Amino acid sequence: MRPLLALLGLATFLPAAEVKPVKWSGTLNVPDPTSVTFDEAGNAYVASTTRRKVGDLDIREHTLWIPDDVGLTSPAEKLAFYQRELAPGKLKAGRGSLKDHNKDGSVDWKDLTFHQERIYKLTDTDRDGVADKITVFAEGFNSPVSGIAAGVLYFDGWVYVTAIPDLWRLKDADGDGVAELKELVATGFGGHIAYAGHDMHGLRLGPDGRIYWTVGDKGGQVTSREGRRFFFPHEGAVLRCEPDGQGFEVFARGIRNTQEIAFDTFGNVFGVDNDGDQPKERERLMYLLEGSDSGWRNQHQYQKTASRWMRENQWMPAGAPDQPLSITPPIANYSDGPAGFLFEPGHALDGSLRGHFILDQFPNGKMDAFTLEPVADGFRMTGLRTIHAGLMGIGMSWAPDGRAYFADWIGGYPLDGKGAIWRFDIAARTDPVSAEILSLPLAAPLPRERLLGLLGHPDQRVRVNASLRLDRLGAWPELFAVARDPRQPLLARIHALWGWGMGLRHGKLADLRGVADLLGDESDEIRVQLLKVLGEGRLPPRERLTKEGEIDDLIATKVVAQLASKNPRVRIQAGLTLGRLRIGEDGLRSSRPPAAAFFQDASVDLKMPWLRHGLVVGLAGTQTEAELLSLAQGAEAAKATFATLALARRRSPALAQLLASPHRDVLNEAVRAIHDDEGVPAAQEALAAIVANPPSALPTTALRRALNQNLRLGTPAAAARVLSWIQAQPETAELLPEALQLLLLFPTPPRLDLVDGTARRYAERPLGPLGAAIGAGQPDCLPCRIPR
Repeated sequence: MRPLLALLGLATFLPAAEVKPVKWSGTLNVPDPTSVTFDEAGNAYVASTTRRKVGDLDIREHTLWIPDDVGLTSPAEKLAFYQRELAPGKLKAGRGSLKDHNKDGSVDWKDLTFHQERIYKLTDTDRDGVADKITVFAEGFNSPVSGIAAGVLYFDGWVYVTAIPDLWRLKDADGDGVAELKELVATGFGGHIAYAGHDMHGLRLGPDGRIYWTVGDKGGQVTSREGRRFFFPHEGAVLRCEPDGQGFEVFARGIRNTQEIAFDTFGNVFGVDNDGDQPKERERLMYLLEGSDSGWRNQHQYQKTASRWMRENQWMPAGAPDQPLSITPPIANYSDGPAGFLFEPGHALDGSLRGHFILDQFPNGKMDAFTLEPVADGFRMTGLRTIHAGLMGIGMSWAPDGRAYFADWIGGYPLDGKGAIWRFDIAARTDPVSAEILSLPLAAPLPRERLLGLLGHPDQRVRVNASLRLDRLGAWPELFAVARDPRQPLLARIHALWGWGMGLRHGKLADLRGVADLLGDESDEIRVQLLKVLGEGRLPPRERLTKEGEIDDLIATKVVAQLASKNPRVRIQAGLTLGRLRIGEDGLRSSRPPAAAFFQDASVDLKMPWLRHGLVVGLAGTQTEAELLSLAQGAEAAKATFATLALARRRSPALAQLLASPHRDVLNEAVRAIHDDEGVPAAQEALAAIVANPPSALPTTALRRALNQNLRLGTPAAAARVLSWIQAQPETAELLPEALQLLLLFPTPPRLDLVDGTARRYAERPLGPLGAAIGAGQPDCLPCRIPR
């Protein structure tokens, strides 16, 4: 009786659930659902997987492949690896979840194509509030390198689906409930096997009219339709493109496995990322700025506590010891298995969840809510609480009826063929106009005047819908007129700017009259949003004057002037816009901002991670290499560090000239940039050489990399440098054990790098010269007795 009484006592102190989910799928079974979306008519489209671990392998079941897997950089390389390692007859028996699925008598790469993914369509045919019909809308997505169907989004008649290596869009053209049209939107994602579940997911319509989504740390190597190459093979990222696939970009990178992102009222992007499963490490709530790097790399998983991620506290909020200044750290360490993520868009007319973020956590079955408040250059979490518990919720979505819906995996991680879709009311009363507008296809006509009025509607989804419709009507002059009118509600002006920005981005504006004046608006937020959309504008080429519709010197000068704002948010966006436009580098040379314009109090600015990022992007995009190098070699430590970070962003060989700097942060960031990941090959010999006479300001984090660079070089001179360093150290030197290990490994370096974890291959190293170099230094040193 005592345990039962204890449980009853505990129950009396549990908070009442703020939301009460209803099983919208009713008696229908929705097999292993990952995500859900809704069309204007209230039909649901659910991504469902059968491939998890059986067709989309998990490296934890194939650990001998880890070094090879870390070295892969594209789906094509992964396919070649599978066809080599899983050639028919090579594997004598199944391993883990890999079996002879197709029953052809051989466990081989062809078995990876046996299981197919499905997109189900669920309909409430009798409109009683419960779905009563389920059909297969599409199936397939089962190439040998296909991941799982982990993301789905309905937009404008198309159903978008993420299934590594591809983003697809599907359409039912004849109304029979089955997709006949299948278009490839983007491809090249997921070069690694990595962990199951680290897939491509999180499809969202952004307030700027673009499709956003995330990929886990299986990475990508993508060539856009315009021919731009994006190489991010070892990290997760937030991605975006136009609905037809044009204009693909990596928005933010360095994430591990963010399932879904959410946009707040002002278009800021947030996500909650999963942790790396290390002792004391926690998941992370992230504010994701354009061009930012959150620090995670796929190989950190296998280095465990020896990774940069753990040693240098990259998983912690800003200010942690040894944390790189090139990353944007988390707002907070928070959550346990973050999955579905939503922002309440403002359609709630009462209740306690208006303006809240809502997060599903898998597999603990908790649903949390919280708000984010601006503070300094970032945000802080407030009002965190659990609003429901007991369901294994994952992907989340809003429907036109104003309710939130989520997919229920039912049970733990293994596939079991079960699942459901639940809904819950966010408030007792929601705005009826939302359901009216969101139940209409985008092709359905609405009066222009009504659409302009809807730009100020309380529901963000309605405001976005109105701006999309007005863009399609070519109503950019009217949109800009709303944006310029200070009598209009702030949100109406912002969404008008976003709609006008669609025209700017697509090159459809006849002129930019009034833009320079609007950059003097009293509202900081209006200037922030105008700066954001101007980043999509066009500069005149260097060889000619500005044409109508291009950014001119007057606008550029007004953009530069925003750097003087006292609001960090304005300064962040000014830096990002200047860096994206490359004013002074790619055009408008007379408007190039001086480096001094970026700083107010550089030492304070440097400690603000999101402001720091914006300013570094601006410096990297507008200053010449010579100007940045001069600043980096200057006496002012903070300004020198900013310039170093800008050179690092450009992967400049000039970083080699900073390896004798008296400034600790300059040394740290220069060394990191030269050494880590792809690094700066032209500067790596100079990095190795500093071990012979390390600068007095050289931090341990930088010295570790300098020593390691000698192992990578593998020459007798490099070995002699490491030995000389060892001889000069007291027995208590922090890096002495690591340096001794390096010497032992000189003849045969490990496939996975000791510091950054990258996969490397080395030419054969003759033992004679290495042994001679080391023996000449100290023949009696036991760790140095290498056969000669």
